[in-house]
Amino acid sequence: MAVDESWTGLFLRFPLIFHSPISTLSLSLLASTSAVLAAPLPGFTAERVRLQLYQFSREVSVSSLAKFSRSGEVDSTLQSTLKYLNPGAQKQLRTALSRSVSVDPSTVAKFLSTDLGKSSLKQLAKVMEQPPEIAEPALSSALILGTTQDNSLSFIDVLETYPTPLVRINVAALLSLGKKLKKQFNLQNTLYTQLSQMLGKPSNGPALDKWAEQGNQTFTEIPFQFQEREGRMITAVTYIPTSATPTSPSPLIVIAPGLDTDMNVLLYVGKQLASHGFAIAALDFPFTSKTALKAVIKGTSEIPAPNSWYLQPLTVSELINQVELRWGKHVNTDQVGAIGQSLGGYTVMALAGAELDWNHLVKSCEPMLDPNVVVLNPAVVWQCVAPGQVIERKSFRDSRVKSVLAINPVTSPIFSPSTLGKVDVPILMISGSNDIFAPPISQQLIPFTSLVNRDSRLVLQDKGTHLSFLNGEAKLPKFILGPARPLARLELKGLANAWFNKHLRSGNNQFEAKSSLMGSAPLNLLMLPLFSLKHLKSVEPGLREPP
Repeated sequence: MAVDESWTGLFLRFPLIFHSPISTLSLSLLASTSAVLAAPLPGFTAERVRLQLYQFSREVSVSSLAKFSRSGEVDSTLQSTLKYLNPGAQKQLRTALSRSVSVDPSTVAKFLSTDLGKSSLKQLAKVMEQPPEIAEPALSSALILGTTQDNSLSFIDVLETYPTPLVRINVAALLSLGKKLKKQFNLQNTLYTQLSQMLGKPSNGPALDKWAEQGNQTFTEIPFQFQEREGRMITAVTYIPTSATPTSPSPLIVIAPGLDTDMNVLLYVGKQLASHGFAIAALDFPFTSKTALKAVIKGTSEIPAPNSWYLQPLTVSELINQVELRWGKHVNTDQVGAIGQSLGGYTVMALAGAELDWNHLVKSCEPMLDPNVVVLNPAVVWQCVAPGQVIERKSFRDSRVKSVLAINPVTSPIFSPSTLGKVDVPILMISGSNDIFAPPISQQLIPFTSLVNRDSRLVLQDKGTHLSFLNGEAKLPKFILGPARPLARLELKGLANAWFNKHLRSGNNQFEAKSSLMGSAPLNLLMLPLFSLKHLKSVEPGLREPP
């Protein structure tokens, strides 16, 4: 997976400048803001940072912060401020200022020209205590110029290249962001332990290493293309077991990849399932695949219209049609399972019957308009690029889909509790406790409480991230990639085989109606049956459905 090769890769990297596993900039400045506001006013220079909290303000020198960031040296102009911070807080502040991500100015510029980039910029510009018409172009310029020397970007780079003599920081917005990130981190850090205690003592679940073993069926790999409804050519592949016959057709499993990836990141699961006699079909989406986004960067393809991804379920339905047309005598396309990761998770949930709720989306996107609230949840920002109703259709239910495996799915706020309650097929929803791109509370756990099919299950992967299950390499920090990724892939193969054996073949029930433990350290798995929002609030009393 090469998420760093496109402007959506930058979208994944962009928040890393502003938070680390426990916060970075916002929490570091949150820790130091009170001391800064109470400190004597330091000496002025031509480039200054003003921390503004309502009618109170204090200023510090950018050059002093840069020197401190790069060498740890504290000059006389900064000393009067840092003396109010303990050594740990000083270290946090220095890390926040100097933490960098690798990115080139061309990629930054192209990302900021997209609707998603503009939406992200509007949120980040709230941290600047300036009118949006000043802050947004100034911040855009600083983000581009800050990368020109060494193709990396840090917050101190942004401050040094900010094109006004005085950089004003909205401390209220910064505190809001810091509080939100701190709460999210603290909850996710204890989520696995608390949930394991929520519904009583867990039993032992399926032996995933056994279910992940290679089957004895051989299969034929057939790459192909087809023309979808609007004339675009879709690249796809099928695995057809040699055991599939007209008298014994194989059940079909379709695979929907996530944003800025392609089908290759999940085909290892497809091959495993094909070796157990399932027919497999996977595809690359026309707007959101890695190939499509590379074409946008190169200028050989236009930037897609906002929220074109809503129509992805139709493309998967067309894939099922193509399998029926070409291999229908050997493949049972009336008995279909669906696997989707991230944005592909949205896709398969929609195929299962979750309807789009435009009013819920619009209401949930309102905090993005609050000048003192910074929304950097990638799943939410992505959905709120154009929150008004952009397509007439609300339902993408495909009755051929009988069971779904949704991996780190993006579900909220485009689906609401009432529309998720319309899903009538069993869902296996997988969530990672350390996922910062589709956070487990807002995108999986709360949505799961609205499901009604009694065979549905939620699996929480301890220390799992948004990228844990994907096959491939990415130039990202370890805390983003997650630990023991080969183990994660083994766990997913076992889960997928056991799940679809149960729901597409009526195999033995490996999923008891109570909580169970599976997997291995450091990626232990907790499987839960349906539970209510009331149960979830017992883990975190202040929990509410997030916007």
